[in-house]
Amino acid sequence: NQMAILVNIVRQHIRAFLPEIIEVVREFWEASYQVQATILSLVEAIAKSLEGEFKKYLAGLIPPMLDTLEKDTTMRRQPSEKILHTFLIFGTSGEEYMHLIVPSIVRLFDRTQNPQSIRKSAIETLTKLSRQVNVSDFASLMVHSLSRVVAGTDRVLRQAAMDCICALIFQLGQDFNHYIH
Repeated sequence: NQMAILVNIVRQHIRAFLPEIIEVVREFWEASYQVQATILSLVEAIAKSLEGEFKKYLAGLIPPMLDTLEKDTTMRRQPSEKILHTFLIFGTSGEEYMHLIVPSIVRLFDRTQNPQSIRKSAIETLTKLSRQVNVSDFASLMVHSLSRVVAGTDRVLRQAAMDCICALIFQLGQDFNHYIH
């Protein structure tokens, strides 16, 4: 927590210490969910401070984050939602890694055994990501999964899925015609 506060104060001057900080993040990632939440706060502070310069460190951070999303069978709200929020903080810096991020997020809301809150957060994250980065390469995966949600009975999830589809339509434009049926 103190490190995140320090990063917010010194901003881009933290750059010289990033390799060591990233190494410590990776070392302590598996400790516990409380530690992960604190680590994610630090990662978000660094990402906000460095913006585009942070891109080169994402390769070491995204795999453990995705691994946590995949392995979190308890689906407690905090770790999964915090990771989803962190993906949004990465913004355009994470665009190179959308081939890893988008399928993991889709799996979160595609699994019907996951709690509604997690599924809704995953859909909302995709909606926001599609406004920040180009996800057109994953439109097929997203549309097919979202259409299953729309065909379901959960009204809250259906509304979130429709919002996400609208964001995709906005991004894809005429290319969305392939998915209209």
